[in-house]
Amino acid sequence: MDDLPAPAALGATIRRYVSVDRRHLELLHGNLQQRRVEPVTRTAFLRELIADTARVDDQEFAALLGHGSGWRERLVAAWMAGIGGRTRQRQRIGELLIESRQTYAGQGYCFALACFGTPADAQILCDYLDQYLRRPDLYYDQHWAIGALLDIDTQLGTDYAGRFTAPDGLWQQWTRDKSPEYLDAQRNHVAELRSLVEDARQADPAGTDRRTVRLPAGWVPIPEHDRAVFEAEAVTEVSADLKPSHPLAGRPLMAVAHCSQRDHVLFEVAEEPIRWVLVELSWSGQPEPGIHPHWDFFASPETAAAGLREHMR
Repeated sequence: MDDLPAPAALGATIRRYVSVDRRHLELLHGNLQQRRVEPVTRTAFLRELIADTARVDDQEFAALLGHGSGWRERLVAAWMAGIGGRTRQRQRIGELLIESRQTYAGQGYCFALACFGTPADAQILCDYLDQYLRRPDLYYDQHWAIGALLDIDTQLGTDYAGRFTAPDGLWQQWTRDKSPEYLDAQRNHVAELRSLVEDARQADPAGTDRRTVRLPAGWVPIPEHDRAVFEAEAVTEVSADLKPSHPLAGRPLMAVAHCSQRDHVLFEVAEEPIRWVLVELSWSGQPEPGIHPHWDFFASPETAAAGLREHMR
């Protein structure tokens, strides 16, 4: 399996849909289901992803799922396609699943097909299983595929998975764990991810302050009367460093908090979908004097607060 770096032309699209809130890390291996993810953070994260499914267009999908894109881009794109019911991406997702040339991305393809949930999607999963269950030397996305197929069977009242899971069938020949409970766990895993998305879709954010980040220990707000001085010294220099293709180029930034221990600054962005940016300032004389920032993007106060805590570790 390869893991090719995305071409530079994808930079803005990746920043907008993939890097924001570190989505490629949050989605890996179904981490959304793990207990370490607080429900309020998970819901906010999913609501932002749901909102992006209405923004992303076919050209951006083509870039994220295209030749030369990496598994991170493809994983997030597949999730957005599944969540948004973007069935026009079915053919490309099916091609990439069958190719299986990148790690992790196949999880997203299987999730997307389960979300689409039609006989056409079941057939793609059957084609995949027909090919890769005959390869006991390859441990790819067979578990995700059988789980997605079983989930589609539950949705449609069909039995596409039956010929694989029958005694002495291909699934029985490929896997070491032949118990019915294991198959139930694979189906429930995919079904629960779909359920989490629907719960987030129905969640009511009313009554919450969508512009306030709860600062963890070690972070202090920048007083309003100090912002002008701070921005003259820091924001201007950081903004001047941005290339025209940078997602923050030309967008107003306001310094709202800082962590003096780590030289980290949290900026608020005036426009969505990126609402906050965490900048790690590296003051150095090499190779050039001044600020050399590292950027992390967040789209909700919950994920921003989680990002601040992560950087304190």
